[in-house]
Amino acid sequence: MRLYLIRHGQTAWNADGRAQGHSDVPLDARGVAQAERIAEYLGGIGIRHVYSSDLIRCVSTAKPLTERLGLELKVRQELRERTFGELEGKHYTELRVWFQAESRAQGLSEFELRPEGGESVRDVWKRTEKVSREIERSGEHSVVFTHGGTVSVLMARLMRGTLETTRSLR
Repeated sequence: MRLYLIRHGQTAWNADGRAQGHSDVPLDARGVAQAERIAEYLGGIGIRHVYSSDLIRCVSTAKPLTERLGLELKVRQELRERTFGELEGKHYTELRVWFQAESRAQGLSEFELRPEGGESVRDVWKRTEKVSREIERSGEHSVVFTHGGTVSVLMARLMRGTLETTRSLR
């Protein structure tokens, strides 16, 4: 079995350095072109299953491949990016400052911090457990279209790593 973990194509918020989380931001023109290129690249290597986060940027990145191969797109909400709650839409530099300050103030690790209305990395770890088992059980060449942070969590899970392992897979 080969597994390809692919981060969605570019969006305007990516280009601006803004945290998207669960905000349903569509691909920009560059992202659409990236989706077409990945479909060309993966189109002839025996892919049997295609999974995707339910957010439009992932579904739009996956669609050219599923259409090319005539496969069903297995959309899973569990593959969403971590939601940043009240911090969504903010620039990543603002997020880093917030997380560093809150980590010190609350005495929590980066894996445990949860912005108001958001999730921690541990929450994403728990959320992806079922879908990671489903992907493993397929035993066939598969592609997962998801988000940067979720790719790190899935890789750590599939490597039998720990939550700490995600840090080295960014």
